[in-house]
Amino acid sequence: MDKNVKKIFRIVDLIVPAQNAKLAPPVGPILGQVKIKVKDFCTQFNNQTINYPIDLPLRVFVTVFKNETFVFNIKLPTLFFLIKNILGIDNKENLNTVDFLKLVILKKRDYPYLTEKAIAKSIYATIKTLHLNIIS
Repeated sequence: MDKNVKKIFRIVDLIVPAQNAKLAPPVGPILGQVKIKVKDFCTQFNNQTINYPIDLPLRVFVTVFKNETFVFNIKLPTLFFLIKNILGIDNKENLNTVDFLKLVILKKRDYPYLTEKAIAKSIYATIKTLHLNIIS
């Protein structure tokens, strides 16, 4: 067996506000339980989320290895959250084409293995479920 292969100890799923990971709960205690350096995680996470709006709730998957090292993957909020909060269409019934394309571009970051067409179909289905219309 290759000595460079790291064995996974645990995968931790968190929601952390962009640019705002702290040693305090919930991040500190949860990551402390899996014996990684929480300060290192907070520094790396805050540096990687500098281009996101502050306090945007991001889903983070932290892969912890047996040697107490870690890597993490950041995912955007759900499509529903983006539609309701980022685009601010709470009281509208219409979503314009530009906003629709913004959603496709944003979600492409979470699903790089899918085509834009597949992502657009999924977003369209969600928009219809929310009883919204797309206008040009």
